[in-house]
Amino acid sequence: MNRSQRRSRREGADSDQSFEKQNVTSQLTTLERLVEEARASTYEAINSHHRDFLSIRVYTHDPLDEAATLNDKYETTSTLVATNPSPDLIERLDNIGHSLKAIVRMAKTHANLKDIDDQILHGEIAVCASSIVEAGEMLNEIEDMRVSQEPLQVLHGQFVKKRAAVRAELEYLSDEMVRVVETGCVHELHVTYGVTSNYDNVPYENAVTLSDLFFAMRELDVVRTRADVLVTALAENWLLPLLRAPSTPLSVSRTKLGASMSIGAFGRSSAVFVPSAMDHDQFVQHIVDVQRVWTTVLQFVRDDLFHECDDDHADVYAYMGQKLWARVWPTIHDELLVPLMPDNVDALSDVQCMVPLLELENAWMEVVPIAELRVRNAARSLLQTYVSKRRSDLLTTVASILASDDANVVVVGGDGPVIDVLAEHTGKGGKGGKNGKGGKGGKGSMLPEEDADGALHFPRCSISVQAQLLVEFARETIGFAQGDGSRTAATYVHAVRDAFSLYRCLMPSQWSILSVDAKRAFIVFNDCTFLVHHLTALGHGLREHWPRELRASATFVDLIASFRTLARESMSPVLQRTRDGVIRELGLWTQKGWLNENVLDDAEQRLVVACGCVAQVAHTAQAHLPSRVYLTVLGLLADVVVGYVAKRLSECVVSDTKARALVRLVAPVLALESRLFVLTSGTGQTRAPVAKYCSEWDGLQTQVRRLSMGTK
Repeated sequence: MNRSQRRSRREGADSDQSFEKQNVTSQLTTLERLVEEARASTYEAINSHHRDFLSIRVYTHDPLDEAATLNDKYETTSTLVATNPSPDLIERLDNIGHSLKAIVRMAKTHANLKDIDDQILHGEIAVCASSIVEAGEMLNEIEDMRVSQEPLQVLHGQFVKKRAAVRAELEYLSDEMVRVVETGCVHELHVTYGVTSNYDNVPYENAVTLSDLFFAMRELDVVRTRADVLVTALAENWLLPLLRAPSTPLSVSRTKLGASMSIGAFGRSSAVFVPSAMDHDQFVQHIVDVQRVWTTVLQFVRDDLFHECDDDHADVYAYMGQKLWARVWPTIHDELLVPLMPDNVDALSDVQCMVPLLELENAWMEVVPIAELRVRNAARSLLQTYVSKRRSDLLTTVASILASDDANVVVVGGDGPVIDVLAEHTGKGGKGGKNGKGGKGGKGSMLPEEDADGALHFPRCSISVQAQLLVEFARETIGFAQGDGSRTAATYVHAVRDAFSLYRCLMPSQWSILSVDAKRAFIVFNDCTFLVHHLTALGHGLREHWPRELRASATFVDLIASFRTLARESMSPVLQRTRDGVIRELGLWTQKGWLNENVLDDAEQRLVVACGCVAQVAHTAQAHLPSRVYLTVLGLLADVVVGYVAKRLSECVVSDTKARALVRLVAPVLALESRLFVLTSGTGQTRAPVAKYCSEWDGLQTQVRRLSMGTK
């Protein structure tokens, strides 16, 4: 110890002795002065150190030591005030305490942030992370104290910079110590047990280990984010591919400095995993092989990724195990558990089918802890799993049916196939129901007003094969719910609901076709109407056989509104496109004041073409739509032509000769009544009331009569 140091310590001791000899009032006064000096020196140290005008005097000065000395004197004064308490002394002491607390917090925050850069260079990444966390907590406390904002803002700015620097160092270390490398179809996971230099190749004083890395990431609350990335890589590149092809080459190599695990280095298996193509013994062997290769992967995670990590990181290890299990479980359920289910419900009493998967779960638990034993839970509810398999198989069948490109149609209603739930349960089957045959003379072959007692019968029309099979599937599946438990029956009911939802999901993919293909649009409209018809009373006759919990809630009526909307949306594009085409073909007929000119030949030609457009769509509609819908569609299209023609004729004041020419001119429009507004049934032809479906028809008839009579 040199002379100046001895003199400084002696002066400090003398100062402490003189302070203790003072009375309480003098001590408080001295403390107030010293606190203000400490505050000034702390602010000076913060501003000078972080604003690049650091001096030797300020650098050697440690405000934290000064604050610690003041804290000792504060304790001495507190003892004196406690022996002679007075409101004034207590208030002064409290003010000094609050100020001293703020100074200590700022000095300690400054000390933590000042050393971050050196700690990073030395490789003390765990200490860096702890210092950053402690500095952040103290800054939050300082914000609630009465301090100058300028040094506080400096500390906040430095805190953000230092925290970013520590996180950047963690990113570098994490990438160096745990790397996933992809080269073609080969994936490699490299783990380095320690890093000895930073990204500038400057050596650390001490190598950074995996334990240091996990500790620092946990302190900064980024360990789970990094773990999620690693879980995704392990599941997507190792566990799931090995589940489907356990024969894929998997190799692990270890050295004193690190380890690596690669998959697919010698080519991947070209065999496609198809559970249905395996017999029971082959499938069980497949699960055993999966257990073997998964154990290798999980042991690599335990022994190498968490190399020499103590129990402090057991929570990170457990978190990764839970996330991995949750990530692979859906695939285990769909591709391993469900195929193990027997095809016969009577065979469910034999739980031996679950043994291979139970052993797979046990092997996983021996390496990586998991909280939720999903295979055991599935084994406790084999019947539910069996029903889920049945539901999955049924919906897969429905999806393949709906996605098929089969363009064939089926005629239903009237003389078509009887698939009419309402008719079966009400005894009403259209006009034919009077003689008990329910076939000829159905609702689809007559006008609506003639069908007095067939309101619940489905009209004759064409539907797709897909819609017919969907209804058959729904009725068959609903039958499975009879006599089963409430959960099992509910699963079948929801399978039916999902099947109808599949139709609504797959149908919008055809919107581009529906706008140009009138037949397809009309078939989709009929499909939706047909499905609505059956949704009304689907399962009505079986309701009494369902479990009591389902009788009040298992209904399909809530789906009706969406299918009616889908029906309207399927037909609207083609009708709008046809109306636009008719208006375009009418040409001059859409303009005022031209009939007095000598253009009648062109006008007649345009009228013939426009009526031909209407007739073309009408013939398609008549072949596939129900009679009432056909007449409604025809009326909408005919209204365009009839309306424009009636307006132009009402504007004319012509001679008798010209009037007769105009009557002959609009003959194609008048012929729509005899050509299109006619329905054919087994008993002959019936003419529909044109004015009921074509609102402009009476106006056209009025103008034709006026011209025929030669009066205005």
